[in-house]
Amino acid sequence: MVYDHTVLGYSMRMVHYITGKQGKAGYGIIEDDYVCPLKNCDTPGDVFDAVKKGKVKTRGKIKTGEIQYLPPAGQACRLYCAGLNYRDHAEEVKMPVPANPVFFTKSHGALCGGNDAVVYPRQVALLDYEIELAVIIGRTICKNTPLTEENLHEYILGIATMNDVSARDVQLSRGQWFLGKSFRTFAPLGPVLQVFDRDVAERLYDLTLSLSVSSSSGRRYENKKQHGSTGNMIFPISRLLNELRVCVDLIPGDVVATGTPAGVALSSPGRLETRVADILGIPQGQRIARFLARERKTNHRYLQPGDVVESRIYSSDRVVDLGVQRNEIVGDE
Repeated sequence: MVYDHTVLGYSMRMVHYITGKQGKAGYGIIEDDYVCPLKNCDTPGDVFDAVKKGKVKTRGKIKTGEIQYLPPAGQACRLYCAGLNYRDHAEEVKMPVPANPVFFTKSHGALCGGNDAVVYPRQVALLDYEIELAVIIGRTICKNTPLTEENLHEYILGIATMNDVSARDVQLSRGQWFLGKSFRTFAPLGPVLQVFDRDVAERLYDLTLSLSVSSSSGRRYENKKQHGSTGNMIFPISRLLNELRVCVDLIPGDVVATGTPAGVALSSPGRLETRVADILGIPQGQRIARFLARERKTNHRYLQPGDVVESRIYSSDRVVDLGVQRNEIVGDE
């Protein structure tokens, strides 16, 4: 069958998957409870080219229950993340709204499928969650690329849900973010990639982000959840990509995570505590150690082995629906 997304009348939703233990990875279009494998589309760049030509060809069908979801990204992609890009999140951690985008990176090795388990490392004590809208690049964006909100569809393959899992104790005690955010499985991506088309563009800043955490018995925690809107972003996606392209080329399959709303487990020192520490001249390292010790003792919002995290991003009319990302937190064996 040949799909032309320009005349389908609905946004194309895809998955990156593998069948069986030795099956070949591929991309496919979701149709109800089936996946229609794409022909000659082995990479995000291949998929982008086929979509833009309006000639997405499929062969046969596979039941969704027979596939394993893979992250819909390039095999050796780079993973760039925008920090403090939601006003409500900046407020909850008592950080000033940045004047320019702030970025950090996560290792490609942190990526895992949208329904894979997240491993709780033995050396970690404060494991946090951050639901994010991720953008998957479809066409190279270089230093001189004229990128605007109006032509994003010429460069973006699609959008997907990502959880920026974070080891807060490692992140804060080491004085840098990379290690605390790059453990294996710390970047679940998917399960669904929705092709960036006119429908997606029109709803891009009116999407709901929802994350909930349940115990192994299915009891939902009231103190472990996020709920926000992409309309609360500080910097739009075009601004994020334009900031990045000044320094690096973005290539097909690269992932750009666009920030998280309020609701993360991490708390922040109170203003009085900070003021007293300033007056007493307590060194920064000692302040962080005291803060982390209090977090371990009194903050019960952090993830624990056995917890199940469910994340969804969608529009109110469900034209955009990135599926349910479901990740169980498991111990490090």
